[in-house]
Amino acid sequence: MIDNKSGSTSNRFMVLCLLFLCSILILPATLAAQTLPPTAVIMVEIQCKPGMADQYREAFNKEILPAIREAIQKGDAFTNFTFFEAPLPAQEIDFILFFEVKSFASLDTWRIPPHYVVLLRRLGPEHFESLAKEMGNMEKTVRISMFRSYRAQ
Repeated sequence: MIDNKSGSTSNRFMVLCLLFLCSILILPATLAAQTLPPTAVIMVEIQCKPGMADQYREAFNKEILPAIREAIQKGDAFTNFTFFEAPLPAQEIDFILFFEVKSFASLDTWRIPPHYVVLLRRLGPEHFESLAKEMGNMEKTVRISMFRSYRAQ
């Protein structure tokens, strides 16, 4: 039996180099496919009474949207907000609101839709009650759903 120490050392070195090269080639592909942690999202679907969608949009832009922006700046409950408006009048849903929240734990105490929660905080109970009644008279249905949002890098 021949003892070739230089051969075993060179084999070890080559194996280490091969492992190093494989890790350089495979690791970035693995990291690129990872997603960010999920975000808690609340979706509010609003169907207005017939002929009320334009009035609702005006009231929403005037009263509710500034309150949502303030809540996002404060960072109390919401981290982001997006809303969609139906482009055709014959659709079942007139508006869809997406609220990104810090966690689902913040939903434990909510009893009213999130766009009314921020309005209540901004206006106070007295003025909120009259405005919510006015907005509620324009709404036919309001449906709230919760989701996890995943963003791929």
